[in-house]
Amino acid sequence: MEINPLLNNPLGGVGSLDKKASSGTGFSQLLTNAIEGTVNAQRNAEKMTAKAAVGEDVPMHEVIEAVNKAEITLQTMLNVRDKAVTAYQEILRMPI
Repeated sequence: MEINPLLNNPLGGVGSLDKKASSGTGFSQLLTNAIEGTVNAQRNAEKMTAKAAVGEDVPMHEVIEAVNKAEITLQTMLNVRDKAVTAYQEILRMPI
C-alpha cells in the first residue's frame, strides 16, 4: 500500500500542510487564490458561452465543461463561506 498520493493531494493533505506552513503561505493567501480561481472560472465560462452564442467554432463539450467547472468552484466557495460564518457565530456564542 502506497501513501504518497495522499501526501500530494492538490486540495491540501497531511503532507501539503507542512510544506505550506514552511513556505510562508498563509490562510489569507490560500483564500485569495481560491477566490481568484473562482472568478477566473466564471470569466472563462462566460467567455466560452458568449463565443458559442454568437456562433464561433467552439466545441460544445468545452463550453459545458467550463460552465460545470465554474458552477462547482462557485458552490465550493459558497460552502466555504457558509462554514466560515458558522464557525464565527460559534465563536461568538462561546462564554468568556
